[in-house]
Amino acid sequence: MKLEIETKKLYYGFPVILIGYKDSKWRYNITTSSSSYSLGDMITVGITKSSNAIKNIKEYGEFTINIPCQEILNKVEMAGFHSGQNKIGMADMTYDLGKYVDAPVLDECLLGIECVVDKIVEHGEYANIIGTIKRRVVCDEVIDEEGKLKSKEFDPIYFLGDEHQRIYRYFNKEESKVLGENMGCSADENEITCG
Repeated sequence: MKLEIETKKLYYGFPVILIGYKDSKWRYNITTSSSSYSLGDMITVGITKSSNAIKNIKEYGEFTINIPCQEILNKVEMAGFHSGQNKIGMADMTYDLGKYVDAPVLDECLLGIECVVDKIVEHGEYANIIGTIKRRVVCDEVIDEEGKLKSKEFDPIYFLGDEHQRIYRYFNKEESKVLGENMGCSADENEITCG
């Protein structure tokens, strides 16, 4: 049996991201979000439309997505509060500027994605940024000798909950399964083969 849940928010497992952007007041800044997805070289990110981040991303037309790990959760939370402040300085985050965008790629994060804005769509109190990925960089400890992602080693923070309580969750590496494994299939980057 299913019951209707009364809540204004429902997070059913999204990776926590740090959005890096050029800031007209602080030079560079960051904010936290848990609303993103990518398909190929397209990326979509949702944030509050009244935020300092969206104001600056609209102005400069570029940003980065940075995927943090559990070890810097205190810095992630610092970046989620204090709107309009120098959060990159408050969280003591180090960074390099992107190769293709003038925005910070955070050193302490597992993955950095450089993005340019294609379109911003506002919906209610939120803004959805639709962009194009220009470059992806990953920490060397989660890349194998052939330059492929070691998926079982990639351990981002996930965000779950409702308006009453939200929590962070982490992957259990021992429980990971390869795509198609349950059906006796194998997968490479181009196709899935079964049987």
